[in-house]
Amino acid sequence: MRAWFTANHDENSWNGTEYEKYGVITKPMAVFSATWNGVPLLYSGQELPNMKRLEFFEKDVIKWTNTYQLAGFYKTLLDLKSSNPALKGGDPNVTTYLLNTTANDKILAYVRKNGKDEVLVVLNMSKEPVSFSIEDEHVSGTFKNIFDKTKRDFSNGKDFSFKVSDYAVFEK
Repeated sequence: MRAWFTANHDENSWNGTEYEKYGVITKPMAVFSATWNGVPLLYSGQELPNMKRLEFFEKDVIKWTNTYQLAGFYKTLLDLKSSNPALKGGDPNVTTYLLNTTANDKILAYVRKNGKDEVLVVLNMSKEPVSFSIEDEHVSGTFKNIFDKTKRDFSNGKDFSFKVSDYAVFEK
């Protein structure tokens, strides 16, 4: 299985932190890494977040604090990854559908299904706010947003209005 990540020791040292590389889409990229088919990899300090490049060949200590700004974000994603069969990496019973939207050049949307279990992921991958609709028959019924716990019935419309760096993950 593939490992999906936004940072690791090589990337951080040689190519920059995830914030240098991805800027405003760092969190949507993290959501992708945790919900796409495969295994998510979390690198040391991402829960802080770590905003500096670490030396590769020298001891370079991460400045740990008692404030872990992204711990809840990653805990929510990884709890979903481990509990929902629709996100099981390498499972031949899982089907991933890329969804058509009215803003395919800015929005990445997909649903992963395994029997009755479904996870819908919608990511703003652009550097601007976007209003759009999902135009796809693979999304229907009521889902719960894993971050804010609100329920949404997609049979009553599939319109979204995302700010820069917005993302949504829904569980059926």
